[in-house]
Amino acid sequence: REAVVSTQSTGRCYYTLLHDNPNKLHRFYLEQSTFVHGNQADETAECVTGQRAIHDKIMSLNFEDCRTKIKHVDSQPTIHNGVVVQVSGELSNAGKMPRRFMQTFVLGSEAPRKYYVHNDIFRYQDEVFGSEPEEEEEEEEVVEDETSPSSGP
Repeated sequence: REAVVSTQSTGRCYYTLLHDNPNKLHRFYLEQSTFVHGNQADETAECVTGQRAIHDKIMSLNFEDCRTKIKHVDSQPTIHNGVVVQVSGELSNAGKMPRRFMQTFVLGSEAPRKYYVHNDIFRYQDEVFGSEPEEEEEEEEVVEDETSPSSGP
C-alpha cells in the first residue's frame, strides 16, 4: 500500500514538472536509467541511458505548456522493492490537440518510500489497433470457411 501511495504522488509530481519545468524532469532519473519516447508508428524508438542523455532527449522533444489528463494508473510491486507503473491518458503540448498516450515506468527503490525512474517507456497511441478492421474481419471469415465441415461425396 505504501508503494502505491508513493507512486501516485511521484506520478503527480512528474506530470506537474512536465508542465511547469520540463528542463528539470531528468532529476527523476539516475545514471543507470533508460528512457524511450516514441510515436505509435515508430517501430523501434531510440532508447537513451543516463541522466544527461535523458535530459538531452527530453529537451529535444520541445515540451511547452504540457497538459496531461490521466485516465488510468495501475501499479504493482516488482523485484528489489521496485514498482512498475502504467499510466494512460492524454497529453497536449504547446496548445496542440491532446494525443492519447501510454507510459510505463519501473521505479527503483533508493530508500523506503523514495523512488527514482529506472525505466521509462512512452508511446503515443494515435492508432492503437491500426486502420484495418475490415481486413481482420475478412481474415476471420476465411478461417471460418476453412474450418467448417465439408459435405461428403
